[in-house]
Amino acid sequence: MKKQIATLLALSTAAACTLTYQPATISAEEYSVLDNTDKLVQEALEDNTDELGDALYDSVTEGEIPLYEADTSSAQSELEKAAIEKGMYKDTFSFANHLCTLSKDDFTERVLNPLKTNMTDSEISSNYDLDAYNTAYSGGLCYGMSAISVLIHNGELTPGDLQEGAETLYDVTLTDDVETLITYYNSLQVYKTVEHAIIGITSMMTKEEHANMFLDCAARCKEKGTYFMAGISSKKGGTHAVVGMDELSGNWTFDGISYDTCIVTYDSNCVKKGTETPTFNENACIYINSETKQFCIPAYDATSENGGILLYASDDDSLLTYKAPIHGTTETNTDVSEVVKWKFYNGGKNQIQVTSATKDGKKHNLWKESHLNYGDFIFFGKGSSFHLEKNQRAERFAFSINGEGYRLRIEQLAGQNPNDPKLYDVGTKCKMDFSGDSVTYTNTDTQKITVSYMMIYDEGNYNFAPVANNTIHIDVSPNQTVTVSKQDTGLAITGSGEVYVQTHPNVAQEDIDAFDGDYEEFLDWFGSYFINFVRSKDVLLQFNTEKECSELVYDFDGDGVFDDTPMLGDADGNGKPYEVSDIYWTMMHIANKAIAPHGARRYYRGYVPNIEADTDNNGKIDTNDLFDIVYECALRGAGLKK
Repeated sequence: MKKQIATLLALSTAAACTLTYQPATISAEEYSVLDNTDKLVQEALEDNTDELGDALYDSVTEGEIPLYEADTSSAQSELEKAAIEKGMYKDTFSFANHLCTLSKDDFTERVLNPLKTNMTDSEISSNYDLDAYNTAYSGGLCYGMSAISVLIHNGELTPGDLQEGAETLYDVTLTDDVETLITYYNSLQVYKTVEHAIIGITSMMTKEEHANMFLDCAARCKEKGTYFMAGISSKKGGTHAVVGMDELSGNWTFDGISYDTCIVTYDSNCVKKGTETPTFNENACIYINSETKQFCIPAYDATSENGGILLYASDDDSLLTYKAPIHGTTETNTDVSEVVKWKFYNGGKNQIQVTSATKDGKKHNLWKESHLNYGDFIFFGKGSSFHLEKNQRAERFAFSINGEGYRLRIEQLAGQNPNDPKLYDVGTKCKMDFSGDSVTYTNTDTQKITVSYMMIYDEGNYNFAPVANNTIHIDVSPNQTVTVSKQDTGLAITGSGEVYVQTHPNVAQEDIDAFDGDYEEFLDWFGSYFINFVRSKDVLLQFNTEKECSELVYDFDGDGVFDDTPMLGDADGNGKPYEVSDIYWTMMHIANKAIAPHGARRYYRGYVPNIEADTDNNGKIDTNDLFDIVYECALRGAGLKK
């Protein structure tokens, strides 16, 4: 039954991005990274015929691990001695990076399902769970192996936590149980909190700031004697996670450029030549010029001059234990409260202008501050509130924004304009002001359009369980402004003029899992939260958890308090019953219910909630009710009744 329910409630959203992105074009001021999802990578690289793009696409789709075979000598270099002193061959694995070896069924049961259980509704609706699958089977397990190495060295885990009897991490052998743990830790990167911390925050840094981040993090960890996580990207190795073990000063020269700092790394891709035995290799270390901020990673032919990227460096171990399978935590030390992830489904940044404001009152230009973007359709920024202006039409314009505790998806879905066929499905010009709690939309165009809001809140950010999500469709006329805002018990729809509102709720996953009943009973219960209505006055769409249904509460007197119940005969919700407009909407309701597809009739609510037009109180609106409303309207129109 739960499988059927999950199928019924599934939302069709594109796969979200993870840490295993691949870089695209790089300029002096800005660089881009692409999603590892095959479809999205293909779309982003359709017009990219350069060598870099082709190489990266091949590395993603083929799922190959670019192992670096190193020549070994009997004499240890100074860098290798430093690495060994810091725990190489002790706090590192005895096997190399690889694709997940678990069967798909085992992966689902032992990794994906527990991971999804700990995900929020906004993460699930963004398909973050699918990203765990992509990272495990397409991008290798470097993040998981690096995370465990850091946690072992830093004392957050012990080798015995992975395998009984192991005294060092190097003693651990690759079994299915160990593979499960590595894959699980590899998947922790897909949690929103982790993604926003190590990708979101760092994507707003310049290339110079990225270099300083690595230098500062390495210096702190050297003083503490700890490891740290690092992310790098290159055309040779794609996006890759390594461990920062130590920082040394000296003089190294590659291709005529001098570097004064070496970050000694454990790289799970490095193996002895002709084998798959891990080894240290100084060419996999990160070399930085502390003055110019130039860098070089020789093993991957990655430099600041040829497109290499220093993605992130983090010594916040709480990001590696966040919802982890062993000694897991639920909080992190990195503040991501105002980091947001913006994703386009149709349209793009060239069609809109966006500014944001943080809680401290500072204004931000989202596009200018996002130095690292993902195929020009995914951006990270900062803000608690946002102002958007779109001064041109765009076909099926749609985007989502993921923030702490919420996700908004906003779409413009125009239908056929009978007066001008050219205006089919093009979207309108508009202005929007929105936050996690509210969306205000102003139609600045000359055509009516349906605007859709998917408003998804995580547990603790709403008080109207079980309805965690709600998709609302509103018809907005030219020059009309409509606001949808979260209230204690539901969503308020306010603004000028008459609008038609369609609601499609989604029940929280925990309430789906907890439902005690058969499939038909669930459908009836779930359907009680569907409601469509015409509104001319401010109204609260209230999710009544005691009655287990949706209901409307109005503010007819405009005092800002929703304390007025619907009136019989007031089909358009303007606080005045038995008017000509009420006849019109009742007729529309009956007509559309009659032609509604059979499969939709269980949930389709037409235009008028029963309480406003069900004059005979039989639970449905039909021609008998229409006759009563027409008759009552005629009496009042003739002055025979007030």
